[in-house]
Amino acid sequence: MKDQLSVIAIMVDNRDEMAPEVQEIITRHGRDIIGRLGVPSASKEQGLITLIYEGKSDEAVKFRRQLEEIPGTNVQMINFPN
Repeated sequence: MKDQLSVIAIMVDNRDEMAPEVQEIITRHGRDIIGRLGVPSASKEQGLITLIYEGKSDEAVKFRRQLEEIPGTNVQMINFPN
């Protein structure tokens, strides 16, 4: 299976409490992440993390599902076929 490029956006509610769990999953998939941008909301209660992911499509889906299992996360993904 060929690698694909994806943009994964993660909105994290209750940032102080949920950030460690989100970070743990991101770290597990770190070898496939080629770019990252994180921006907190003005109130600092939410955070938006945008990742550029390059890897197998089934691994990207697995990664997304792991993130979606965390309460208070909203995950969106855009895939760019090669």
